[in-house]
Amino acid sequence: MPVTDYIELAELADRIFAIAEDDLERFAGVIADIDPSIRDELLHSDFLNALQVFYVAFGEVPTELAEERLLLEPATAVANGILLEDRDLLELYFAEIDGVPSVLVTDGEAVRASFTGRGAYGRAVSYSEEYEP
Repeated sequence: MPVTDYIELAELADRIFAIAEDDLERFAGVIADIDPSIRDELLHSDFLNALQVFYVAFGEVPTELAEERLLLEPATAVANGILLEDRDLLELYFAEIDGVPSVLVTDGEAVRASFTGRGAYGRAVSYSEEYEP
């Protein structure tokens, strides 16, 4: 259950956007200084897009196609998983698994690998490039 009033959360998001402008690194720095419970609410709200959540979670920007897909999705979509890209026989997804932001590598039927933490996307890409069925 949300602790922060909807209006207050919206105003906070607006203040963050005014400070960070379109700079993801600056955005991540500003959001890192927010109280953890409020930050969590914001990262799971429709006030942010999935790209912003992705950058906060992993500290990296994906390929241009994945970046565009994430820009078009609200942060709340991460809970269901967002297709980042197809890589040969595999697909990369951004999802939250048990409360942990993850990049999943799947063959369309099963998850072959899951990566978390800083640099997760890069590690998932490397895994997909080396994957042999």
